[in-house]
Amino acid sequence: MNVRDRQICTALQFAFPLATRPYLSIARAIGCGEKEVISRIARLKRNGIIRQISAIFDSSKIGYQSTLAAFKVKEERLEQVAHSLSALPEVSHNYQREGDFNLWFTVTIPAGKDLRSAVKALARNAGVQEWLFLPTVRRFKISFRLPMSTITPSTRPARVPTDPTPVTVDAAIVNELQKDLPLCARPFRKAARNLGMTEGGVCALLLRYIESGAARRFAAVLRQVKAGFAANVMVAWSPSAARKAALGTYAATLDLVSHCYERPVSRKWPYSIYTMIHGRSEGECAGVIAQIVKHTGVRRYCALKTVREFKKVRVSYFA
Repeated sequence: MNVRDRQICTALQFAFPLATRPYLSIARAIGCGEKEVISRIARLKRNGIIRQISAIFDSSKIGYQSTLAAFKVKEERLEQVAHSLSALPEVSHNYQREGDFNLWFTVTIPAGKDLRSAVKALARNAGVQEWLFLPTVRRFKISFRLPMSTITPSTRPARVPTDPTPVTVDAAIVNELQKDLPLCARPFRKAARNLGMTEGGVCALLLRYIESGAARRFAAVLRQVKAGFAANVMVAWSPSAARKAALGTYAATLDLVSHCYERPVSRKWPYSIYTMIHGRSEGECAGVIAQIVKHTGVRRYCALKTVREFKKVRVSYFA
């Protein structure tokens, strides 16, 4: 990727303009033509760098619930169990990681169902005896955006969430806006036609969803390895009760930390804070860990390096 590609990837992640012609807005911000921006995005998609451009919803705000879970699987059965989990629509992310608990995945199901029972059933069906149920206790950060350029083009992104007033979430609208945005001059036209709205109306509705928190943002998601971030590690931390908030708050400020959560502890797994770190090398990830240790004084942690990605897709809501 050259400088212009990186500027486009940055704009798509950090400052996507909710406008009738968003690619034109990006083109003007970086000093090129609309057709060039569309052409470059198409090539970045073909090369596997851009995964998707769409609305990113907050599952808890639109009638769903989710959890992180982990299985301890014998090596000879790992691939079989991983593929059986990946085949399930409620499993969106599924990774092999280093450590005794070697298969980590997320489960998202409609609210009202028993989430723990769902994970327990998955373990039973897979013949897994030891497993972890790790729902969110507190969210410090969720923002999978990779810093591709030191300069963010000055487009007009959606405003940060400021209005806590809930909006009525329409399943048909969510189902439409979670689709990959077309690559054409007026990409919201198809969604507007399908929903019986104007293009401006779709953009305004997206903004209301973002401001209310129902959607976290409208943006592109990149494939980190293809984008140059070849290393990633999930770090489980074991701070004292007094240091949990300080660790989570600090880690959330770091650019290379995409996710930071507090999760429940147990006798067999005493870790409460989880950070997902993405780096261009293992050394860069190790540097972030060292930075967190130095700043917080928390030295008890478990670095769970990603060995293999079995599945990573967007959750498909109301499909």
